[in-house]
Amino acid sequence: MHKQPLLGLLAFWFLFSAYSCAKLPIDSAFRNIEVHNPSDTTMFAIIGDYGEDSPKEGEVAAMVKGWNPEFIVTVGDNNYPLGSAGTIVKNVGKHYGDFIYNPDAPADRICTGKAANDKVNRFFPAPGNHDNYAVPNLKPYLDYFTLPGDERNYDFTWGPVHFFSLNTGAGGTIASETKDWLKDKASKSDRPFKLVYLHHPPFSPGPHGSASGTQLPYKDLGVDAVLAGHEHFYVRLTDKSSPNKAAYLIVGNSGNENLYGCNANPLDSTRFTIDVCDNSHFGALKVYASATKMVFQYFTVDDLLHPKDVYEIAK
Repeated sequence: MHKQPLLGLLAFWFLFSAYSCAKLPIDSAFRNIEVHNPSDTTMFAIIGDYGEDSPKEGEVAAMVKGWNPEFIVTVGDNNYPLGSAGTIVKNVGKHYGDFIYNPDAPADRICTGKAANDKVNRFFPAPGNHDNYAVPNLKPYLDYFTLPGDERNYDFTWGPVHFFSLNTGAGGTIASETKDWLKDKASKSDRPFKLVYLHHPPFSPGPHGSASGTQLPYKDLGVDAVLAGHEHFYVRLTDKSSPNKAAYLIVGNSGNENLYGCNANPLDSTRFTIDVCDNSHFGALKVYASATKMVFQYFTVDDLLHPKDVYEIAK
C-alpha cells in the first residue's frame, strides 16, 4: 500500500545525498547547540544499528527524513563492519548527510546538506562496538563527526530534554570516570526530562543478553529513559522492581538486515515485563517532548502511518 510513496522518497534522498560532501569553512559557533529553551516542544528521531548501506537502511532513512525531525540521535553501530574511514560516508553520510554539520572532518568527508548550510549539527550518535573496532580506536568516527565535549561521552540540551551519550566501548562497559561525569552532569541539569543513550543495553532478552557493565541506578540520577541498540530488534521493557525505574527501550533494527530473536536470553519474569518486542520489521522511534510529556512512537517501514508502539512519560 505504501510502496510507491516510499520509493519516491528514496529516489529523492539518494539523489540529494550524492552531492553531500565538499569543503566548507569552519565556523567556531558550530558547537553552540544549547540554545533551545526548556519550554520548547521538540520532535526528534532515534535510530540504531543502521550503518550498513543496506536497502533497509535506505527505507528507514527515507521514513525518518519524511518526519522532518529537528535532529536525530543514534544508539550506535553507525559504521559496519569495522568502523573504517573508507565506509563511513556511504554508511552514514549517504543517508543522513542533510543532518550532519562536520566542518572539521577530512575534506572528502565533509557534508554540505541543510545542517551544514545552517551551521547547526542535527545528528548526535553514540559509538557502537563496530565503531570501536576501528584502529586506532574510534578514529574514523571521531574524525567524521563534530560533537560536543570529547565526542566519546558528551551531553547536550534541546528543548525540554537533556541528552547524555555514553561510549560503552567494544565490550559493553561504562568507564568509572564516565559514571562520575554522568552523575555530576545529571545532578546539575535543569531540564524536565533526561535521556541516556548508549549502545549496549543494560537489560536485554536478545542473543547478546544484558550488559552488566552498563547497569547503573539511572532513576536515582534523574534519568527518565535509557535507549540502547546492539540487539537487532525493537524492545520496550518494564522493570517491575519499582514503579519509579527508568524506561528501557532498544532500537537496533534501523538498517542491519540480520534481525535477532526476541527471547534468546529470557529476563527474570518476576522483575521484568517485555511490553513489546518486534523482530520482524525495520524501524525507528519518533519522539515528541514538551515540558510535561515525552511520547515515543515506534514506526516501521511497512506502515508509515500507524505506530506499532506508543509509550508516554509524563511529569
